[in-house]
Amino acid sequence: MARLKTEERQNMIIDEAMKIIHSGGYGALSIRELAQNVKISEPAIYRHFLNKEDIVLGILNRIIGFDQLVETELLTNKTAKEKIKHFILFRLKFLEKNREMTSVLFAEDIFTQSEILRNRMFSMLQKRKRMLADVIEVAKSAGEIADVKTENLLIIIFGSIRMIVLEWRLNNFKFSLVGRGESMLDTLDKLIFTS
Repeated sequence: MARLKTEERQNMIIDEAMKIIHSGGYGALSIRELAQNVKISEPAIYRHFLNKEDIVLGILNRIIGFDQLVETELLTNKTAKEKIKHFILFRLKFLEKNREMTSVLFAEDIFTQSEILRNRMFSMLQKRKRMLADVIEVAKSAGEIADVKTENLLIIIFGSIRMIVLEWRLNNFKFSLVGRGESMLDTLDKLIFTS
């Protein structure tokens, strides 16, 4: 069997780590089980990652790559309404396709146990808020959105996403995350957009 490249091996380790966290929570993630599942030795895991925290940082780096796609899309010449809808639906489509990723993103115990992970997650959230706040501010200036506090709109939008994803996870993924998001967007449209 051909030897895998470093990046391929790291991706396999990250994929398997997400599966373990998805099925058993962060506490279930151990280097021993991870090595068994990937079919390599424990020392081989440590050649790719320093520890469990470093593996989770690898997962978060994937999410940062996804956020960069969203950011690029927000720079297009679409209306503010289209950008906000895209921001929400793109995120929900990604999570619906990557169930294991939701288990990492919504596992708060991961981020309370490590200052490095907590800071990385906080930084990601702040960047997402800034991205969306910029769109909202432009829309408010153009009269497309009701004149309300941007921070409150961000809470409504991010809180809605979080609630929909939580319900989806607790219902064993039985409903369409994107479908529920589109329904929420219809309501959001009536509440905040002026036209």
